[in-house]
Amino acid sequence: MNKNVLCILALLLFATNANCIVNIDWPRIPLLTITTESGEFPTCEVVYPPSGGLGIGITNNDYVCGRLVMTLDGNTVYDTGDYIKDVSGMRIKIRGNSTGAVQGQKPYKIKLSKKFDMLLRGDEEYQEKDWNLLRISTWNPAFLNEESNILTALGFVMSEAIGMPWTPGYTFVNLVMNDKYMGMYYLTDAVERGDKRVNIKNSGYLIENDAYWWNEDLFFKTNHQKSEMGWTFKSPDTEDVDGAVVAKIRTYINDFEDALYAGNDVDEYIDLASFAKWILVHDILNAADIAGTNMYMYKYDYDQSNPTSTKLMMGPLWDFDSSYKNDINDRWSLLHESDYFYYQKLFENEKFVAEYKKQWDMIKPDLLITVRNGLEAIKLTYGDAFEESLNLHKTVYPYECANSLDAQINEVCGKLERRIVGLDHLISQLHTTDISYLDKDKRKIVAIYDIHGMKCTQPLDKLPKGFYIVKYSNALSEKLLKR
Repeated sequence: MNKNVLCILALLLFATNANCIVNIDWPRIPLLTITTESGEFPTCEVVYPPSGGLGIGITNNDYVCGRLVMTLDGNTVYDTGDYIKDVSGMRIKIRGNSTGAVQGQKPYKIKLSKKFDMLLRGDEEYQEKDWNLLRISTWNPAFLNEESNILTALGFVMSEAIGMPWTPGYTFVNLVMNDKYMGMYYLTDAVERGDKRVNIKNSGYLIENDAYWWNEDLFFKTNHQKSEMGWTFKSPDTEDVDGAVVAKIRTYINDFEDALYAGNDVDEYIDLASFAKWILVHDILNAADIAGTNMYMYKYDYDQSNPTSTKLMMGPLWDFDSSYKNDINDRWSLLHESDYFYYQKLFENEKFVAEYKKQWDMIKPDLLITVRNGLEAIKLTYGDAFEESLNLHKTVYPYECANSLDAQINEVCGKLERRIVGLDHLISQLHTTDISYLDKDKRKIVAIYDIHGMKCTQPLDKLPKGFYIVKYSNALSEKLLKR
């Protein structure tokens, strides 16, 4: 009898009696064993938005205190000890909005009493208190059996490939809580301020354009923000935010918004590259979410005497459940075209469009092989333990994890290959109309044609006003308006 069958039979044995776990030959990924005080499980209640609000969320999702032990191959690699505030132990609660509200496997937030790197990266700078347990199965009707287990990994691979300043780390784990097997999870870094996370100074901030603002204790709004949305804080902590802090952040964002919606340059306020990379990943993944997308922005610091000394950065990338959900390759991602964030207006900005096209040109040649290698690394890192853990997961969630890892990787890469073709066509139709920002050292003009296709014999600055087709030394062409 093979190891997979033994694992399933063993788990079925204890699944019939949740208070009795037999010895199991656990797959070779970390096993988290959590024992809460009084055997209490985290709970929550579903809450609905006010009139004009969006989504569903959770409330009364209070922390439960307890102890966490991490083992691998039967050896203890980390033990929090029993809970003593700020000394030892941990707390756990249900996290998320819609994912926390729906039935089935719950996502959790873990808060350690003392900092530790739960991903065991061997560097003390990675030690933090806050960690996430994300459900392994993503419902998505565009995929085989209407689910995928690797969309979170796909998103992180894409984030690293495009060079986002920070990409959360992760590993796969099995979870047992109060002698009950809870399934297979992603264990990930939390989106928060940290030297090895979103690296901002105490004077900086990390905020979210949040559809669930109505379920937060602190939020604010800006002049051009959709009424359904509000800004909420990831950093600083809400208890450290007063009216003065909110005022300076709101003023900076309003100044940026006013410039953007007036059609003026905005690169004084925002880092064009990070904004371009963020939406490009969503376009590559053909994401189908809009308001529920995790739209984070951060600023390294805020100097009252010189507010634009650092720019707003876009990111980090998070939440990839809607990847390829539409599976229509001749359309942009929904957020690209919507007015729930700034991108509809940014794509009217010539400098931004040029930056977006530049980022695509850099990532496109190796994108498919980079993504495939990134996903194949799951097999290399976890081996058979990944499939064994999927089988264990199915003993408590029988309608999930139906697809093999190889089948999932091939399906994702097939969708990506088709999307690259469609997206490349869409991007080829984007035009910029201003010549003032061209990098003349890297993009020398080699030929100019009028709108009738006739080659011009004079340089651009000698030609009359009008539209021209300009060819550059890097083989790109562009339609320009000389004013």
